[in-house]
Amino acid sequence: MMIRDATEHDIDGIIAIDHIAATEETRRQHIREWVRRGCAIIALIDDRVVGYAVLEYTFFSCGFISMLIVQEAYRRKGIATALVKRLEKICNTVKLFTSTNESNAPMQAFMASMSYEPSGVVHNLDDGDPELFYFKRLKE
Repeated sequence: MMIRDATEHDIDGIIAIDHIAATEETRRQHIREWVRRGCAIIALIDDRVVGYAVLEYTFFSCGFISMLIVQEAYRRKGIATALVKRLEKICNTVKLFTSTNESNAPMQAFMASMSYEPSGVVHNLDDGDPELFYFKRLKE
């Protein structure tokens, strides 16, 4: 497996593994913008995109993992861990946040396994499915 910055040549591969991008132009636009701004990294196996993650600094000027997706056939193989560890390494703030829906139990378990602490809940983003926020202190 290789982790590297995403380039414009990777956009179709990223879209192919993102189930929301398959049907929503807004997500495809976000992917193109994340890649253009240099916020996206990808995981490759045999030169094929199998996961991607996005690191932004729009959450109160702190690092924020705004997207983390691993293609279903490649889950539970260390890809998400490798992507998050890379983002932790390159993050230029002391605090790194992320979030997931309350209904996403696998992501909640993953956050705990990566030593992220619960940091709060926001209601009303997705009807009936609150957003749970997580935090990790990276460096002093």
